[in-house]
Amino acid sequence: MADKFKMSNGQHGMLRGQAPDAFQKVDPSMPKRSCHDTDFERMPVKPQKTHANSTGFTSQVADIATTGIMEQALVDRLNTTMQKGMEDGYNARLEEEDEDRHISQEELDRQEDSKNIDDDDLEVLRARRRQQMKDAHDKKLKYQALGHGSYDDIEEEAFLKTVTSSERAVVHFHHKMFEKCKVMDMHLGKCARKFFGTRFVRLDAEKAPFFVEKLKIRTLPCVVVFNDGVAVGRQVGFEGLSMGDEFETVQLAWRIKEWGGLEEDFGPEDDIQWV
Repeated sequence: MADKFKMSNGQHGMLRGQAPDAFQKVDPSMPKRSCHDTDFERMPVKPQKTHANSTGFTSQVADIATTGIMEQALVDRLNTTMQKGMEDGYNARLEEEDEDRHISQEELDRQEDSKNIDDDDLEVLRARRRQQMKDAHDKKLKYQALGHGSYDDIEEEAFLKTVTSSERAVVHFHHKMFEKCKVMDMHLGKCARKFFGTRFVRLDAEKAPFFVEKLKIRTLPCVVVFNDGVAVGRQVGFEGLSMGDEFETVQLAWRIKEWGGLEEDFGPEDDIQWV
């Protein structure tokens, strides 16, 4: 079988002058590869025209095949990278949500009684529960220092400090002679005691002309909701509250929550126990 073939001596055909060094070691008579070949000269040779009348179809097909393979490889790599990124992002979000999930004492007790959890996982839950309790205590102390939990009168000079010190603040611009303002005071007092995450105050509109003008307050009572010192919503009179003067506190609380003024979770139909 070997008699049918003869090793090229590097002097004839397309590959003349490009014999591998390994072949030269076998047959020293073969010419050495030029040490002056450029990178371009070392590139693989594409199919060439075999005669003058050739259409170059073979070369064109080779180009298309090479380009198609490269493009498909890039697409496959991109798809793999995107899929990996989506999976990593999803897993990271699950881990973050799991870390933020509140661990109740009831859940911890149930896990301690369960036989389907090992000691390491149980200790992680205990540590997370301790940290959550510490964070809640620290937050409560911070809120107490800012006056949360009470419904107080403030002067115009304290207005900016009040609405910027707390993440959420509700200010009732009132008039001491308006009966509807007194009704609003009653409901806001309940909200202040129930929703500890928000600072509730009231400001005499007659004694705060600067902010009344800046906030374009024209009708009283007017309850303005602030997030980090920025007004995000307002309750003008009893607008949007059913039953007029007889509206329920939860209705007002829900409107304040829709503007981002309350931290606690509840629904507009919840039967809340007011203090």
